[in-house]
Amino acid sequence: MVEHVEVCWLRDGTTLKDSLKELLGSSGQLIKKFFSSKEQSSPVRARDVVRLPLALVNHMEINPCFEGPTVKVLAETEDYLVLHKPPFLHCHPLSYSDKDTLLNFLVVENRWAPLLVNRENYDRGLLFRLDYETSGVVVLAKTIAFQRTIRGQFETAMKRKFYWAIVEGDFAQEGHWTHYLRPTGQKGLKQRVSDAPGGEGVEGTLSVLKVSSRQGKSLVLVKLKTGLRHQIRAQLAHLGFPILGDELYGGSQAERLFLHALRYEFSQTAEDADAELFGVFFDLNSALQVSHDMLGRL
Repeated sequence: MVEHVEVCWLRDGTTLKDSLKELLGSSGQLIKKFFSSKEQSSPVRARDVVRLPLALVNHMEINPCFEGPTVKVLAETEDYLVLHKPPFLHCHPLSYSDKDTLLNFLVVENRWAPLLVNRENYDRGLLFRLDYETSGVVVLAKTIAFQRTIRGQFETAMKRKFYWAIVEGDFAQEGHWTHYLRPTGQKGLKQRVSDAPGGEGVEGTLSVLKVSSRQGKSLVLVKLKTGLRHQIRAQLAHLGFPILGDELYGGSQAERLFLHALRYEFSQTAEDADAELFGVFFDLNSALQVSHDMLGRL
């Protein structure tokens, strides 16, 4: 597979760095990722040939190849597209070389509208993200106006968020919980949870209801108020019931992380802020059908 493209300079230049900035409109920081300081400062002469990585040439473009598990389209309107993200798939790429994301799937399927929104960022029309290991509902804006409306007031526009989770043990911590989370470890990979505010902790709130319990495991329904990174995973573990398959937070090894984004509710009408508008996005039956591997574990 081609990973580079050859460029022949038609005229003399100053340095490779300056010539690439002019040719590609790239920043110095981006060029630094692909070329050493010595290479960047080397002179450019007419008829010289340089090999440029495709990841540099196609920076901020989405690779037209998809390598990942099956993605399902749940619903689509003029304003948004709703997908089911299986586990072990990223929501969006971090570079052109990435191919295992929802956005690569959209390119392959010729669903371009969400990819033309927010083009200066790799997340494009995504209204929210799910962890690589988490499955479930993902909504993408198809228009700039819709993306700005929802993302600009996400906490108020997003009325309710529900998740399934299978946890270790007979769950005995039903109720409404507020904890304080802060990143810890290398690159903030993990969230540290405390019961009291202090330091750099950010408030995270959720509610948990036990649906069933058997074979030493419990299926719980989580209503998420805030949306912090790893929030459900960290808070359930802090309550003493880590999610099955979530080894980062003390869960037992399993075939997957048993966390699933079941249902998102948006309200776009200020006059009726408590309106039940879930049907605007997609049928609840579809959400249940694509979480069968979660429920089947019990």
